[in-house]
Amino acid sequence: MTTSYPNVVNVWALALQGPNARPNEFLMYQLADNSEKGAKRAENDLKAAKPGEFVDVEIRFANMIDTTTLHVQPHLWATWCVHERTIPATELYSGSPS
Repeated sequence: MTTSYPNVVNVWALALQGPNARPNEFLMYQLADNSEKGAKRAENDLKAAKPGEFVDVEIRFANMIDTTTLHVQPHLWATWCVHERTIPATELYSGSPS
């Protein structure tokens, strides 16, 4: 949160889209390490994975303190990306959009 935009936060996320999904259908997971360095590490691990290999990505669900490990096989997804997005603070901390 910033003084200019006190009601929004920037988060790093992993987006996954299946091969039969529509363009607007994807799964979004907030990275547990909400830093550019953590995002680059997750992206590099996903890029380096060979077919059949799992990559462990630490994620955090909304309104939960503890992290969870998501086991991803990047080659089974049609599209995946690690990106930074801006969301309302209420969505991050309450688990539902405002």
